[in-house]
Amino acid sequence: MQNSPIELGEFDHYTLIVDDARAVAEFHVNVLGFRPARVQMVNAGSVPEGEYDMLNHILWLPGSDEKVMVVTEGLTEDSIFHRYWWRFGPGVHHVAYTVENIDDTLEKLREHGVETTSEEILQDPVSGLKQIFLAKKYCGYFVELIERNENIDAGEFVEDNMSALANTMQDYLKDSNSESDDNNPSVFIAESVEKVLKVMADPSMLPKWTGHKLVRKIDGKLVESRMYGDIDLKIESEPDGVCYTWSFEGFEKTIRMDISTEHDGVIVSTDLSNVADNDKEKLHKIISTELNVLAALVEGAPDKISESDSEIINQWHLEIHQRKGL
Repeated sequence: MQNSPIELGEFDHYTLIVDDARAVAEFHVNVLGFRPARVQMVNAGSVPEGEYDMLNHILWLPGSDEKVMVVTEGLTEDSIFHRYWWRFGPGVHHVAYTVENIDDTLEKLREHGVETTSEEILQDPVSGLKQIFLAKKYCGYFVELIERNENIDAGEFVEDNMSALANTMQDYLKDSNSESDDNNPSVFIAESVEKVLKVMADPSMLPKWTGHKLVRKIDGKLVESRMYGDIDLKIESEPDGVCYTWSFEGFEKTIRMDISTEHDGVIVSTDLSNVADNDKEKLHKIISTELNVLAALVEGAPDKISESDSEIINQWHLEIHQRKGL
């Protein structure tokens, strides 16, 4: 006999995970008519006590004094929300519904075979607020059950619960063994490791095979010029690869190109397993194109560079150049 549907209460809130919470919040306020409720900082565990790694802009929905949207940004590269954003991209993270008795509701859900991100319901010892996430696989986002009481008003959240709830997502950020060669754009180059490394580690060559066209030295420091300001660039050559690190206002982004020997040449590749799924296909195509151009240059065969390859890289350059930050 099929189990009957559970009875949810009202919609409570939804949360977006984004790269720039302030900008997204301002758009919702200034353009869409949301109203600011407050800004709430949280330490979800990637920084020392007294510091914060999670920024939340909490906004009242238009026409409501009870329903909110939360715009969340991870403030450090190690924070769970930055890692989640990096892996899955920006968008709706979860939608929350109130329930009168979360224990009874969860028991009924488990009769349906529904999985959760934690075995236990998370409860704040002071306010009594109770929360739990249903697994993401059912909707493409998490569904949250939340039981409020007279001690915790609509639109209010408790830091310890927010941190604990966030950390129930850790399993979604583990590397998967199923993510293999599909994540690795690569190219075979019929030349020596030394010759390939020399070209890849040369800043003056970078504009010739990548979308990073405006690389130069200023006062002895390597930078990439962008529309909104210069980005520091560091190139580190190792025997088995080259690391490119861009840094701006305390944030860094690194891409490593691995080099391995193969018969009469080398294979150059990079791992995209940590790239957000919605960006992976595009980035795979771009880097594959850049590697094809690299191979043509190193092998002394520029006629192998097609017009379509050049167009892809030039379009990528324009996109990079117009970015704010990294």
